[in-house]
Amino acid sequence: MSSERPRKPGLGTTIGARSLTPCQQTTARDFRTAADFRVAQMLKHQPPSEFHSLAEYFHAALLEGDPTVSHYVPQPFVLKIGKEHYKPDCYVVRDHRVDVVELKPRAKFDPQKRRTLEAFFRDHHMHFSVLANEAVLARRIEACNWLTIVQMLVLHRDVDTWVDEQAILDQVFRAGGGRIGDWVLAKDRSATRVQEIALFRLLHQGKLHTDLSDHRVSFETEVLP
Repeated sequence: MSSERPRKPGLGTTIGARSLTPCQQTTARDFRTAADFRVAQMLKHQPPSEFHSLAEYFHAALLEGDPTVSHYVPQPFVLKIGKEHYKPDCYVVRDHRVDVVELKPRAKFDPQKRRTLEAFFRDHHMHFSVLANEAVLARRIEACNWLTIVQMLVLHRDVDTWVDEQAILDQVFRAGGGRIGDWVLAKDRSATRVQEIALFRLLHQGKLHTDLSDHRVSFETEVLP
C-alpha cells in the first residue's frame, strides 16, 4: 500500500508516505542508546521486534494475549508531516480493523498533528489512536504473564503438540475448567513439557481462557473453556 499524493487536512499541513505497507523500521544506533530500547522475539510479529519503551514492550505483550489480534508491526512506516518525519509506534490488525497506535505519557499529543493523522489514515481505511503509557503500565502483571507464555512458545516453536491440545480441550470442556497444575507437574516440569506448551498455545490462540490480570501465572491458575 502506498500514498502517492500527500494530503492537506489542515491549513499549511502536508502529510505523505512512500509506502503504507507495514514493515518495521530499524532503530538508529543513537536512538537505541537514548531510548529505553528492547529487542524481543514475539509470535504475532515474526522478525525480532524493536521497542523504544517499556510501555511499547508491554503493549505488544497485551496484543499477544488478545485473540482478536492476528498480527502487529512495531514502528511500521515513516510518514512526513510537513518537514517532520514521524514513525507511529505500532500497526495492529484486529479482526477486520486496522489500528495505527501512538503511545504517549498521559496520551498527550499535539491536537493538530492528531487530526492530520486521523484524516490521513481514515483515507487509507485505518484508524489512528493515541494510547496513554499509564494505561498500559497499569496492566503490568497481565503483560508479564503473556511475556512468560510467549517466551516459552518461542523457545519451543518446533514442538508438535496437536494431540495434546485436543486432549486438553476435551478435558477442559468436559470438566468445565481446570488448573495449569492439572497438566504441568510442579516437581518435574520437564516430564510434562509438551502438555505445558500445548496448554500455552491454546491460551495464546484464544481457544481456552484464563484471567492473567491480577496474579502471576502459576500451577494454580484457572483455565476455562
